[in-house]
Amino acid sequence: MKVTPVAAMGLAAGAVLALCTFASPVQAAKGGWDREGCAEARPEVTSISGWVSPGACAFIKRQITFGKVITPDRVGAYVDIWSKDATLWEPAKAGRPPVQGLDAIRTAISGTLALVPDFRFRGTRIAVNGPAVMFEAHNEATLKGREVAYSAVYRVLLTDDGKVIQGRRYYDRHSWFKPLDPSLPDLFANVTDGGAPDQGRRPVLGSDELVERVEAWNNEDAEALAGRLTGAPLSAPGLNGGTLRTTQGKLAYLKTFFDQVSDVQLQPGQAVKVNGATYLEWHGTVLPKGQTDPVSFGIIERIGDTRGVSSDWSLTFDQLPLVADEAKIIELYGKLR
Repeated sequence: MKVTPVAAMGLAAGAVLALCTFASPVQAAKGGWDREGCAEARPEVTSISGWVSPGACAFIKRQITFGKVITPDRVGAYVDIWSKDATLWEPAKAGRPPVQGLDAIRTAISGTLALVPDFRFRGTRIAVNGPAVMFEAHNEATLKGREVAYSAVYRVLLTDDGKVIQGRRYYDRHSWFKPLDPSLPDLFANVTDGGAPDQGRRPVLGSDELVERVEAWNNEDAEALAGRLTGAPLSAPGLNGGTLRTTQGKLAYLKTFFDQVSDVQLQPGQAVKVNGATYLEWHGTVLPKGQTDPVSFGIIERIGDTRGVSSDWSLTFDQLPLVADEAKIIELYGKLR
């Protein structure tokens, strides 16, 4: 999908709105935020970065409580995270509204825990930027007797008291179902590095580059996406924990992704910048190969920052709807019962 000038203006506005949540140290201090705040939660996670408001700290502690499998009332602990008018999104058929309201959220988590009662996670890297939080996690569950571990990014927007008003979950459900259904296509199975690792590094992305970045996704421009992050190893779904360190490998990965989708229509979501990393959310729809209906889809990019230079690059998204239509996904969930 080529981005028209009018669409680009809309994307630019969206990018600016996303960046407007960045808080300066002065603003943070006036709001009672603290770069070293939420001390009681820090031993429970890998790191907390950014200026942490009391509300963000409250959310982080509630999230940690839910992530522990020993929590007596897990459903109640989960519902306690959310505002009464909250919405929760995961990839689905385009046009299907997100889960909305506490009753619907309670029903959704009750259904999930019925399928995977020992689901648990621990927080890893957490980035806070005003009301926006990127909560990275290491997740584990037992699915039909098989232990599954996978990473996730929970992107939330918070009310002043730390309740989630909008949540989007980014993780790869393909890792759930591949062991249960070996016929499920492995989209990136043939992607490998080739040649010597990239040489050199590029400066981190600036706020003025966000429009170009989303245009590159929408125009399926693998060269622009990878070239801007020369020298930053790529970790992404389907690589089984490995990284791609060559331009050839990173281009092969992105081109495999774009070969599987068309009509890519993503817009800027939240941008969270903290010491050491920038998180970029792109959210919208794609049309998977062989399917007739677009699906809602989103990607979180995390770009590591070492002294102003891009040091690593990761993508988090769900490859399941790219290789399985709605009927197949329903069938796969049936295998968990």
